[in-house]
Amino acid sequence: MLEVILTAKPKEDVKTKVFVLSKKDKIPAIYKEQAKLQGFKPEKGKIITFWQDGLSIVLYGLGENVAKLDWQEAGRNLYSKIEKEEKALILVSNDAAALEVVFGVLQASYSFDKYKTNKKPEDFPVLEQLIVKVKNEKKATETYKNYVALYTGVRYARDLCNEPANCLTPEIFARDIKRLEYLGLDVEILDKDNLHLKGLGLIEAVGKGAANEPKLVVISWRGNRKAKEYDLGLVGKGVCFDAGGLSLKTTQGMLEMKQDMSGAAAVVATMKTAALQRTKKNLLAMVALVENMPDGNAMKVGDVYTSYAGKTVEVNNTDAEGRLIVADGLSYMQKNYKVKRIIDVTTLGSLNGVLGKVYGGMFANDDRLADELLKASEESGERLWRMPLNKQYRKALDSTVADIKNVAPDAKASIVSAAFLAEFVEKGTKWAHIDMSNMRMDNKGLAAGFGVKLLNEYIRNM
Repeated sequence: MLEVILTAKPKEDVKTKVFVLSKKDKIPAIYKEQAKLQGFKPEKGKIITFWQDGLSIVLYGLGENVAKLDWQEAGRNLYSKIEKEEKALILVSNDAAALEVVFGVLQASYSFDKYKTNKKPEDFPVLEQLIVKVKNEKKATETYKNYVALYTGVRYARDLCNEPANCLTPEIFARDIKRLEYLGLDVEILDKDNLHLKGLGLIEAVGKGAANEPKLVVISWRGNRKAKEYDLGLVGKGVCFDAGGLSLKTTQGMLEMKQDMSGAAAVVATMKTAALQRTKKNLLAMVALVENMPDGNAMKVGDVYTSYAGKTVEVNNTDAEGRLIVADGLSYMQKNYKVKRIIDVTTLGSLNGVLGKVYGGMFANDDRLADELLKASEESGERLWRMPLNKQYRKALDSTVADIKNVAPDAKASIVSAAFLAEFVEKGTKWAHIDMSNMRMDNKGLAAGFGVKLLNEYIRNM
């Protein structure tokens, strides 16, 4: 990871200086002439680069009414201006804003090239050290620890989602989560036999067609030992590869399906972040890890399976598997741990045509929980839009042979997916369902790590 040095007295041994300026900040006197020549004012989106006295100088404008996310955006945009320098000095008018800029730079510096064998030396970033001038070095350094923890979590989620499916099977994913116990997390892995014995029939059913066996991983963080109950439960969809089962996807439809475990990645990375930040909350997470593959043992269209909650489910489309494993995860958490506030994170629906790549979808049975998540989404920059959750949508899932079927005529409808999951939420449980199917990738075709910043913001404000 890029080394960041926060100091009140930076050494003058850098070749690149970056000034991030709001409208109220003054352009340094020695650079005013160049700024005037190039028509630079500290307005939003304005940026100039020039050489003076043997230094590369970057002036970046942010305009008026600068918010936290604007500083982060500045950092992301600036990375391309400094990545070919070994060191760069960042100068911002106040320490809080400086840390946001650094966080933006860190996010932009992410890459995933572990499987590239022919990358040329000149293709790698040169930047190794970011020096940031701050006024209160001790306070800024202490605050920065939380930013490092959050970036570590986001990077972990992105790494998990970018791994090819042959390198991140349910078994490998589960072992990697188990490794996180060094942070103080408790991790329990339920294997195929345990799933069967405990009656987690929907997770078991989805995994029937795969050579790589399904797992359910339970992760616990107790930041408040005085309380027995959990403050929040998280459930993540972890389909490590989704071929669609016997309702086979097209080749084009499978291209991004190694990322059908993005919800699980966000949940696990959130727990890692909470542990790194030593969060004073009690958190519980569950991720069901499966592959949805076709073979002679795979679940068939028309099959009926019994869920952990005891409800029977008719499978009318084997490619609507994510809601099945999340339903069992929700039930297992409620019945065994009595968690009363749960958020699940998934890639279930087809929200791209509705929300584009601007908002993730959020469904909730509790207005306060929904409002708190919407607030966290605005503050984190991982924005949500509340979608309807109505009993009329549930009617579309009526089955003639079982308690409920897994699809309606529109098998990919996100709203119907949420209606299905709502059937497995017990009375008295505050529940929100986040579908981030349209937000899982960035503009470079890599995983975005969506959900970690959002959930971290929510947990810190609980």
